[in-house]
Amino acid sequence: MHFHDCFVQGCDASILINGSSTKKTAVQTVCREDIRSLKMPRPSSKLLVLEWSTAPISLPSLPATMWFCTKGQTWKVPTRCRDGRISSASDAGNLPGPRDSVEVQKQKFNNKGLNDLVTLIGGHSIGTSACQAFRYSLYNFSTTTANDADPSMDAAFVTQLQSPCPSNGDVSRRIELDTGSPNAFDASFFTNLKNGHVVLESDQKLWMDASTRSFVQRFLGVRGLRGLNFNVEFGRSMVKMSNIGVKTGTDGEIRKVCTAIN
Repeated sequence: MHFHDCFVQGCDASILINGSSTKKTAVQTVCREDIRSLKMPRPSSKLLVLEWSTAPISLPSLPATMWFCTKGQTWKVPTRCRDGRISSASDAGNLPGPRDSVEVQKQKFNNKGLNDLVTLIGGHSIGTSACQAFRYSLYNFSTTTANDADPSMDAAFVTQLQSPCPSNGDVSRRIELDTGSPNAFDASFFTNLKNGHVVLESDQKLWMDASTRSFVQRFLGVRGLRGLNFNVEFGRSMVKMSNIGVKTGTDGEIRKVCTAIN
């Protein structure tokens, strides 16, 4: 959620604003992310966070403060950023998509001043995706495989996905992005990448491309490469991303209700 918010008009919590043509609806359409079911913190929960901080907490800071719920790394949350007053679906065209090549993904990240693609995509350690975002990979993708699926995917995993996502089934069915460890924030996502057990084509390409595979291998602790601690690196990358297009001073507002402009 934080990632999709920051990529459109900066980190200003405009992804939380309800409406028929808001950023929230665009993310659900372009990236097949289910934000509608997200339970927003009540105003009183912001007061609890205030007890931990020396500065007013606005909504863009909240996602990072709650990462501990999935047993992930904690980090210092940037504060004093304000909430956006504009949320438009038409501004979401620069979001990374599930079919993007590595080069396209890199370019979209570079446009935001980010060079840690693999680290931030590791956020798929938790969450789900709709069948509609990847079903094409399971059927009629390639004529070089026995089941016509994406050859970069493990055949047994393809069969596993075809059960909840049949070719003529419910495209809104949600599937875990990190098979085997969907509720814990850890590096198992990168093991799944290596084994061809990820659902999104754009994710699997991180293993197929040599320029990004080496980073995956470093998170996996492959011998001969300088290892990286995923939790530590992810925290650093989140802080860096949290500074994209922040609103300060008189720009924006401190929203009283998470899902509506004051």
